[in-house]
Amino acid sequence: MNRLQICAALLLLAACAGAKQIMTDIEALASAPTRCTYEYAYDMYGAHCAGLRLSNIPSLRGGIEILDFSDNKLQEIHSDTLSSYSSIKFLYLSENQIYSIEEDAFSYLTNLQTLDLSKNVILALSESIFHLPSLRKLYLNGNPLLHLHLSSLQLTKPIRAPLELLDLSECKIKELPYWGLLPQLILYNISHNPLKSIDAQHFSAMCKLSKVDITKSIDNLKLCDLRITISWFQEKKIYFELDDYTKLNSREFESCPKREIPENLNFTYHECRTLFTQVQSTKTSRRTWLTIGGGLAGFLVGFVLLLYVMHRHNVAQTKRALKETKKVPVGADQQSSTVLLDDVA
Repeated sequence: MNRLQICAALLLLAACAGAKQIMTDIEALASAPTRCTYEYAYDMYGAHCAGLRLSNIPSLRGGIEILDFSDNKLQEIHSDTLSSYSSIKFLYLSENQIYSIEEDAFSYLTNLQTLDLSKNVILALSESIFHLPSLRKLYLNGNPLLHLHLSSLQLTKPIRAPLELLDLSECKIKELPYWGLLPQLILYNISHNPLKSIDAQHFSAMCKLSKVDITKSIDNLKLCDLRITISWFQEKKIYFELDDYTKLNSREFESCPKREIPENLNFTYHECRTLFTQVQSTKTSRRTWLTIGGGLAGFLVGFVLLLYVMHRHNVAQTKRALKETKKVPVGADQQSSTVLLDDVA
């Protein structure tokens, strides 16, 4: 009987523990958010709508600078989808079902700095994305259908967006598109793509490039076809990431004909450097004029305040003089006149 009682007690405890676990899971599901929440992050006001399985962006509060709408069911981005949120600086739309983006869908987002469109099914890109005046980071990775139109993408050159990071990994790209000059690009991820070629000319237009990820993208290429590109990376001290560097240390690669870097690569590189210098000069001039303008505005405000203080001081003195005049007795003038007449007599 003791053994039976012990077994029954153990079964009861297990059942209670299982029930408690079930209740915990139910409570967790009940506590999961069902609508967008708002909070501050890095001194910016943001809306968190991730993981709600929404098919449309709901009406949100104005003034948000961060919008996280990842892991939802958004399929299309129209011209008016985000038109009411021009203050957004960071927009995360990853892990949706986006396949269509209208040409001017992001044109209102002039303050946008980071755009994450990763892990969608985007067919074609809007050119306006590449001309957003503040866009520095663009994530397009994990869009397997993007390769259908990316090779034929025609962009107005030069691209005006100050891109510093561009992620095109896992997009099934066979040919890299020609971006034109990207003078501020620092990080370039083209990994896990079945590239048919990798031309050094493509990278010579990126004169500030410091890292390029080509992991699993050059496996189908002949080693000797990589010679000039690898030499270019080494000359410009660009770190290139691979999953296996042994091929580049092999005798086969060393035996490839050594060729000098073509002059057109240097020409494109110096053209990029010139454009970068112009951009930096423009930024410096803008900052200088803003500083001068701010100083003049401060001086004018201070001068106006000084005039106002002086005016208030003069008004106060005038009022004080009038009050002192009113305090003099009415017969004082007559008495003084009588005294003067007596003195004359």
